[in-house]
Amino acid sequence: MYRYFLYLSAAAVFIMIFFSQALNVSADEISAGSAVLIESATGDVISEKNAYEKRSMASTTKIMTTLLCLESGGLDDSFMVDPDAIMVEGSSMGLVKGDIVTKRYLCYGMLLPSGNDAANATAVKLAGSVEKFADMMNARAEKIGMENTHFVTPSGLEADGQHYSTAYDMALLAREALKNPDFREICGSSSAAVKFGNPPYERTLKNTNKLLNMYDGVIGVKTGFTDEAGRCLVSACEKNGVTLVCVTLNAPDDWNDHIKMYDYGFSRVECSY
Repeated sequence: MYRYFLYLSAAAVFIMIFFSQALNVSADEISAGSAVLIESATGDVISEKNAYEKRSMASTTKIMTTLLCLESGGLDDSFMVDPDAIMVEGSSMGLVKGDIVTKRYLCYGMLLPSGNDAANATAVKLAGSVEKFADMMNARAEKIGMENTHFVTPSGLEADGQHYSTAYDMALLAREALKNPDFREICGSSSAAVKFGNPPYERTLKNTNKLLNMYDGVIGVKTGFTDEAGRCLVSACEKNGVTLVCVTLNAPDDWNDHIKMYDYGFSRVECSY
């Protein structure tokens, strides 16, 4: 009986040690300057590193631009893009002067190839100018509770340090955006056939988010990079009815950062049941 008790005690100690190691992810293991992992349903923070520090967030900005576009309605109505709006540097969905497109396809253009042209075209279509659209972005951010965020551009291109957010605020944004079924469908697509041009013709857009094919259950969300912001990534993952949202800003090893944080987060969730 005594030996049996010792065996059970030793087994219990082993299990405790095993799970304490499995559930531990230190800040040193995460390459990101800022990071956060939250449970989507409750908004509870599971893990964080400098999550409330203001930083540039690059093209993850397009989560907000896409959300506003989807919420504006008339997604399948065709229109001609503003020729000046699409004259922007950086990543592109391939819009040119005279192209006819729908807002739905602009959303694919923002979330998959991270088109700055799509973001600017959206801003001008919805608000008449990039500046007025930034006001819409900031108003929506306030409603979400993004207290340490300020938008200046729809694309995420730098604006003299005035365009910033935090890992935590971006997690709140992703959590809100994922409530929209169209957003979930678009950001979770590895590729998509879209139509635009004059006349519109079909072409394929590919998603820059490699995590979709690297980790089981990943459903999005958005990549980003500029020299100032570094590599940025907002993602979400579903397992056993639980959705976690992960954000890293200025993360040289972002893919692995997210994998480590999801391993940690889901093991925490499983052990809580």
